[in-house]
This record gives sequence, structure tokens and C-alpha cells, in this order.
Amino acid sequence: MKRILFLIGLFVLMSMSVMATAEAGHTGSFPDVPEDHENYEAIEYLDTNGVINGYQDGTFGPEDLVTRAQAMKIVIGALGIDFEGTYSQNFPDVLSDQWYFPYVMAGFETGIINGYDDGTFKPGDNVNLAELLKIIVLAANVELPTVESDVFADVSADLWYAPHALYSRNNNIILPDEYGYLNAQTSMTRAVFSEVVYRMMIVLNTDQPYPLDENWDMYVSSTLPFKIKYDSDTWKVNESENEVMFFRSDKEYLNLSPLRLYPNSAVLSVTLDDADELSVDDYFANVRNIFTGADYTEFYVGEFEALEVLYPDDRIVDWYIYLGDSRVLVVYTEFGNGTLGFQLMQYVKAMLSTLEYSAVGGAGIDYTELLGEIFENVLVEDMGMSMLDQLPDKIIIETDTIGVGTGPVDYYYTEGADYTFKYERAGDVILDTREGQTTAF
Repeated sequence: MKRILFLIGLFVLMSMSVMATAEAGHTGSFPDVPEDHENYEAIEYLDTNGVINGYQDGTFGPEDLVTRAQAMKIVIGALGIDFEGTYSQNFPDVLSDQWYFPYVMAGFETGIINGYDDGTFKPGDNVNLAELLKIIVLAANVELPTVESDVFADVSADLWYAPHALYSRNNNIILPDEYGYLNAQTSMTRAVFSEVVYRMMIVLNTDQPYPLDENWDMYVSSTLPFKIKYDSDTWKVNESENEVMFFRSDKEYLNLSPLRLYPNSAVLSVTLDDADELSVDDYFANVRNIFTGADYTEFYVGEFEALEVLYPDDRIVDWYIYLGDSRVLVVYTEFGNGTLGFQLMQYVKAMLSTLEYSAVGGAGIDYTELLGEIFENVLVEDMGMSMLDQLPDKIIIETDTIGVGTGPVDYYYTEGADYTFKYERAGDVILDTREGQTTAF
């Protein structure tokens, strides 16, 4: 069972600033946080950006628990809340000569905390997830959503932390376990707290939900022209010559097959359709005639025109990507309406956002020879696209619609050769090349 993930805004741990001592073969900041640690990326990111420190012996202590007093210092320092004022003693167990006094009092005066019904704060108690969510969301001063139904299987709409859990859920700051439970009484470790910090940083900085696909694996099909990122820990892949199916099973109801949709299962399948020599407009018009009553959106996947067909009430979204040459890449998705319904929707959205065209057969290309020919034709007009068309896995990663004064400029990337090509449409010319995937020319 995957560990629950959470998050918050910026943060500074109270341990003394020291440089972690590296063990042989260890490339991270802390010897007790290896690269395969679940929260490695979060801890490394925060350390690199000066947000966290380790202990004096160079370790991080990822499984050490965070107390309520420590949590207040973290949150106050992270969000830049002023704590240097003069405070009265509002809690009998938080005395003015204790190191955490100003942080707790600043949190009290700004409405981040209230304490317990008996008037105490209990600074030495371990902070749990429910408490952390309320502290974080209030300190971030974000608008709370209205709770109209249960947030998780174990978080009903009337619980005191439900609005904070809902905000965190909607922004992928926290995820339930595979049965839909949040387990809000879980005490927070330093590793999980770091994950919370890292994710909230992303949310607050981008004003977008945390990208679930950040550490997912990339699947590249050997039979169909596409690649996509997916969570290989929770999704299975069924492959055939004409179809690739990604399947998230329903653990609660013991669903083991993608042929039937269960309340907490999801399916994303990819196949190829024959456009029967229809133009892109005629093909899309035919799809609209077939699937009446849906919501339609036209967009682009790389350089290819695409049509989305959405039935929101039925939790179905399909993509038709017109590749030309009588080929259409079709993506069918569907997910259940159980306790994991919202999470499954987020997963499907994230997977679709990573889908790209990827030509089949690129592995057999001699890129060294091909690149040499392309390099010889850089800045040669009317030769650009004929050169780029030899790259079976080329994709457009960005388009500058203004270009260099003569029209749009496209940036093509080929994973097989690991090169980016700057291409001007008007002159049909490759302007420049760069190693790696980049638009920094």
C-alpha cells in the first residue's frame, strides 16, 4: 500500500545548519535518505533551496516525528509570518522562556491555532495529519472550498478539518490510500512533512494543483505511435499489437480485470483507427454525429489536431488525434464513481496531459549518420522539413508564433538522437540545433 502523500508551503526545519556527510556511492544530501526513498525528491529540493537542514551528525532523520511546537516554527518560518512581537502567555504549557513561545503565540494571534478545549497547546505532542492540514491551509491564507459531501472515505463533510482536507485533496497535496481512506490521525514524520512542504511550494508558486506525474515512469509503445507517463506502482499495462491498455484495479471490490469497470477502477486504452481517407474536419464531424450530447473540445497534441469527447456525468473522456495518412490515434478513458473517483479523475487527467506522439521504429535508426546529414543542411532553405521528416520520433515541444519576423518558428525534439532543432516554416529551413531537449537557442 502506497504511503499517503501530503503538502504545505515553504518551510525551515529547526535543526542546526550543517552539511550532510556523504557515504560512498551516496549522491544525495543525507546518508539516511537514499535516492529510492519515497520522499527523496522533496527532501533534496528543499535542501537545495535552503529550506531544510539535517542534524549535526549529517543525517536527516526521515522517520523522526514532528511535534506541535516544531510544526509551528516550521509553518511560521516557512510562510514568513512575523513572530518577533511582544506576546502575552495564552497557554499554561507554553511559557515565555521556551524557544517555541514566539512561534506558538504568533500562530495564535494570526488565527492559525486555537489550542485544546482545556486551554492547553500540548507543544510536545506529535502533530497529526488533520492538525497539519488545518495549520498549513490557514497559514497559507487561501480560500477554503465549500464542503458539500464526504471528502474521503473516513472524512465526512461535518468534520472540523474537512474544508482543509478538501483544499488539499483538490490540489493533490494529499492523496488517500488505495481504499479511499485519509487516515488523518497519522503522526507526521520529517520525510512526510518535507513532502507536504515541497508540494505546497509547487501549488503556491504555480497556482495549479501539484503535478502527479512528476516521478511517474514513461511508457513508450513499440507497436503504436505514442508515449505516456503513468504510475507504474498502481497501474498495470496490457499490451497487444493493436491496443495498449492501462488499468487501475479496484482493491476494495477485488476487481482484477479491465473488462468490467468497478466503483474504484479506471481504464485508459490507446488504439489506431482508419480515417478512411476522411479529412480531419470530416472525421471530427463524424465523431460528433456518433457521440451526441457530449462536450467537445478541439486542441492540439504536438503538431496534430485532436478532438476531445467528454461525458462528465459518466466519467468518460476520449481523444481522437488525427495523424494524417488515414490514421487516427484514439484514446479511450473511463473511471468509476466510488470513494476513489476524484483521485482516479486526477490520475486520468495527468496521464492524458503527458501523452505525446512517438513514431514506431525509431530504435533502428542510425542517428549518427542522419544527424550528420541534417547538420550539413542547417540554414539551407527549402530543405528543413525534408530533413526533419527523416526523424521518426520528432515532436514539437514549442512554437514561437512571432518567430524571427518571417513567421512561426517550431522547436522539434527527437528522443532517439536527443537533439532539438529550431525550424522556420516560411523558409522551410533549420535555423539551428542544440543537444538535449531545450528551446534556449
